[in-house]
Amino acid sequence: MITAGPRTAPPLAPLHYEEQEWNGLRLLAYDETGDGRIVEALGDPATADHIIVLVPGNDNYLGNYFDPSRPTRPRVNGATLLRTMGEIARGESFAVVVWMGYDTPRGFFEGAMRGPARQAAPDLVRLTHYLPGNAHITLVGHSYGTVVCGLALAEGRVDDCIALGSPGMGGSSTADLRYSGNLWVAQGREDWIRYFPRGRAGDLGHGPTPLRPGFGGLRIETGDIPGHCAYYTEGSESVRNMARIALGRYEEVTLVDPVARTPLPRPVAPNRSVAWPAPRTAAVPGERVAP
Repeated sequence: MITAGPRTAPPLAPLHYEEQEWNGLRLLAYDETGDGRIVEALGDPATADHIIVLVPGNDNYLGNYFDPSRPTRPRVNGATLLRTMGEIARGESFAVVVWMGYDTPRGFFEGAMRGPARQAAPDLVRLTHYLPGNAHITLVGHSYGTVVCGLALAEGRVDDCIALGSPGMGGSSTADLRYSGNLWVAQGREDWIRYFPRGRAGDLGHGPTPLRPGFGGLRIETGDIPGHCAYYTEGSESVRNMARIALGRYEEVTLVDPVARTPLPRPVAPNRSVAWPAPRTAAVPGERVAP
């Protein structure tokens, strides 16, 4: 069987972030160009002390964003994270931003290319600076989404980054990625990503696994989850650990190697005198898809 090469669509214009309401949804960006992009806020980022930005991987686009039956289903995963945070920290303020804000790769071959992540990273960086400056920001990337996160860390405003089932993050260490925040990594015992080819040559490959000793990450427990797409399973140790990290409850996070734990700074108490960014020009949602 002949495998098609990478798509050659022209680069997408930068996303324009502005909070807007559409059909009962709180959107931060929307773009129907090409396969489409959407950035949805679950909860209210304007009042949140803690914000998760969820970055999905391959084969996600506007046409399947509202389909809850898909294995990756980033919108459902974001809602699961939000509920879990609420169970752990009743009364605290938090939000989840589902960032389906890039032209994700299709299939294995495109997923081995660095180009889509390199094009996506600047938009993710701008989102981290658009969000309230007083909030504790956690990036959560899954699969190819961890590559996007890795390339955004140097310039993004990111306190914590969680890499789930990563094929590599585009660098060989947190120092190489120029990231001084906390990196947490997870790989389920049955995740096939362990067999993904490592290394990098030009635009092909994403470098070593962030599980590697010396990379600079702390490996978190996932519990008994199956395969590559189950990290957000309701009630799992995986999703509970994500919520604990995003809420700054580092001492409650369960690690694969507890000896590796080092003292981590708790997030700075929010300063509510800092205002939410002023509205910016944004694309107006169309009618092509419906929730």
